[in-house]
Amino acid sequence: MTTYRYKGQTPEGTKVSGVIRAYDEYDAAAKLRATCAFVTKLEAVREKKDSVLTRPLQTRIKEKELALICSQFSIILATGLPVMRCVEMVAAQNRNKQLARMLRKVAEDIGAGHSMAQSFESNIPGLPKTFVETVRAGEQSGTLEPCFKRLYKYYDKSAKTRAKVASAMTYPIMVIVTAIVVFTIIMVVAVPAFTSVFAEMGTELPAVTKWLMNTSAFLTKWWWLLLSVIALLYIAYLLFKQTERGKVVISTYILRRAPLRRLHTMQISGQFASAMATMLSAGLPVPKALEVVSQISDNYIFSLGVRKVKEGVERGRGISESMAEVGCFPQMLTEMVGVGERSGSMEDTLDVVGDYFDNEAAVITTRLLSVMEPVITLVLAVVVVVLLLSVYLPMFGMYGAM
Repeated sequence: MTTYRYKGQTPEGTKVSGVIRAYDEYDAAAKLRATCAFVTKLEAVREKKDSVLTRPLQTRIKEKELALICSQFSIILATGLPVMRCVEMVAAQNRNKQLARMLRKVAEDIGAGHSMAQSFESNIPGLPKTFVETVRAGEQSGTLEPCFKRLYKYYDKSAKTRAKVASAMTYPIMVIVTAIVVFTIIMVVAVPAFTSVFAEMGTELPAVTKWLMNTSAFLTKWWWLLLSVIALLYIAYLLFKQTERGKVVISTYILRRAPLRRLHTMQISGQFASAMATMLSAGLPVPKALEVVSQISDNYIFSLGVRKVKEGVERGRGISESMAEVGCFPQMLTEMVGVGERSGSMEDTLDVVGDYFDNEAAVITTRLLSVMEPVITLVLAVVVVVLLLSVYLPMFGMYGAM
């Protein structure tokens, strides 16, 4: 809510002034009608900016936190308590101080007469569209408790999937980072020491030793240039990614040409099915559900495809028929959506399809990691052999010449 400073006149003609908290200027004027016959001045008060210590550290709330909040709401709402009191209780139980403060503002707005969805949207900018629109649909249909249960399942499933992938990737990433650090130390510290020894020997050095010494000399002298080039390339990539052409090119490559395109397709298809099932079960109409899902998709081309499907549905066509025309959806997803349309059980069908794609993505990830670990070990073995040969071959040559 916003603080407004006002000046006005009561019905008896007395001049009054003060401050009032309201959602917007119209809301403030409506509240002042009870005490002021005329409002001569109404302006927003600039609120103090957050300091470094109180400034929000995150712009996006973690799915694990969302799952916990939704679970708490579904449990507390089942007791029959007022919505405002439910939000206050969830805020009191939340360990994230920044999120708890925002939830208290939500409770304040709800107490002032605003809807729950509107209050969430105004005070917690990091909330995903799926959360806000599902809550809005639950309010309109009077099914807030089932909607929060559904949101809990959705975010809990998504958080667990991400946690499994992160856990599986921890070991390979640690091995790669350790290998890079060790290789850098060898090239910058150890090899120059051997270089001075080999120079004093005055013998012909093998090609592999010369290559290692030249590489070490380059890294020692021009490391700053190498880091600068990498940083510039990364910045150029980020800037290109923000443009319309960049979004299309990168998303098309990831979806159709990248080595891991099948894994990416499974992930975004599972996300589409699970989000659509959540939206539809909350009572959102199909076009609105498609609009929300298009905004949360991780792939820009896939997002554009969902928007085209929405346009087709608005023209009176079926969802599966529109998906088949777009062409960026897996055939199985399109066919199963058609089955759900014909059977009248779209939510249940999408739930099953979402679980299938999520399981397939998990299986593919496990297989890739099982292959990645021996490959990393083999690469490290090759690097170690090259380093050893570079150091010991000149020594063997020197002993042979003696």
